[in-house]
Amino acid sequence: GGALAAGRPALARTRYVFDQSVGRLEFVARHLGVLSSTGRFEDFAAELLIDPDRPLTTHVEVTVRTAVVALAYPGAVDLLRSPAFFDVERFPEARFNGRATGEGTLARFPLVGDLTIRGITRPHRMEARLVDRKRDPALGRDVAEFAGAGTMKRSEFGMTAETAAISDE
Repeated sequence: GGALAAGRPALARTRYVFDQSVGRLEFVARHLGVLSSTGRFEDFAAELLIDPDRPLTTHVEVTVRTAVVALAYPGAVDLLRSPAFFDVERFPEARFNGRATGEGTLARFPLVGDLTIRGITRPHRMEARLVDRKRDPALGRDVAEFAGAGTMKRSEFGMTAETAAISDE
């Protein structure tokens, strides 16, 4: 009876990697308190380490090349690349390194970690969810789709320009 109660040993973590070819990394900014715009980073790499027996202990790392950004407003991309915002000449990458806390369910769980933008690192919390997980016959392995979202204050990373026109969050 004791051996049966112990259960099976935990499986090794599965490594999932993705980038802009199979994923999206977007952001939303509010303007003048009434409008919003959605932009996207077009060059990033992400890695998830997931224990299939304990998916709420997932570890995530994301690296973003901040110069490769798209936003529909004229002049917005140049502004985002400038020293007033991402300062891509001095800080070409932004990073998030975090983990699931073990709380919640796969439908909704927190990710906590460190967000680094412009060489400034701050604690960051996001909410994530498993959208889909299935076996991909062409790849011969499991494929998982996750979504995550969080709010950051750009002023905490030294981006204080255009405060009258662009929200801090």
